[in-house]
Amino acid sequence: MTRPVYVKGRALWAPGYANVHAWLRGEPDAAVTAPAAAVVGGRLKRATSPMARTSIEVITLAAADAGFDPATCATVFGSYHGEIEIAFHQLEMMRDGEGVISPARFKNSVHNTAAGLFTIGAGNHGFTTAIAGGPHTFALSLLEAWALVASGEEDQVVFSTTEEPLPSFIGRWSDHGLLGVALALGASPDGALARIDPPTNATGPVPAPEVSAPFAGHVAAPGLAMIQALEDGWRGPLGLTPPGGGPAALGVEVPHDGWQTALEAP
Repeated sequence: MTRPVYVKGRALWAPGYANVHAWLRGEPDAAVTAPAAAVVGGRLKRATSPMARTSIEVITLAAADAGFDPATCATVFGSYHGEIEIAFHQLEMMRDGEGVISPARFKNSVHNTAAGLFTIGAGNHGFTTAIAGGPHTFALSLLEAWALVASGEEDQVVFSTTEEPLPSFIGRWSDHGLLGVALALGASPDGALARIDPPTNATGPVPAPEVSAPFAGHVAAPGLAMIQALEDGWRGPLGLTPPGGGPAALGVEVPHDGWQTALEAP
């Protein structure tokens, strides 16, 4: 027996867009160049990637939008490629230098870097995890968060999907820019934006608001579509897969037509 799950808050960050309201208004600000990630102290942020800082920023913003305490809510951090920029930088140091890598960068090269930094900074001793689901990372991060609430294991969960540009020599596999989105899910309907169904396999095309350049096809684009759908009062099925299945998935094949959910009145 599962219980209803509600969308309680949303957030995004990208260069030019400090929050979800700026993006919805279509008003980029050239002064917005780096996420604050203020919940994490300066020393902890040393040698972290833009991807990690953006993930922390949107998780924090979505928790605030929902009225969740960042010290107690569960968190799910999704990313297709994770800390690949730092990982490749370490390999370059091994190749071009004396085989010595940066300890500060090494500790920030794991897939759950953002999860660890956020929980330390927020003093959160609760559940957290990191998800890598290829082009379907947003849908699978949503599934993880939804299941935690629906099962009764958690009452409040914030999940994110974030991606940064790939290193230039493998950029042909995905030319996406830096973008992070997050949504807060909860068990209470009070103040909810919508009730959300569990992500399921789609068996054909599923409608969703169009996401325009420069974020069309981005791994986090389904999150932008959901944010727009929530703003529009969308009801019914909602597609969760970027057009074309998202960035090229290095041979990964999914035996269905992507993922879908549905938004209903709270």
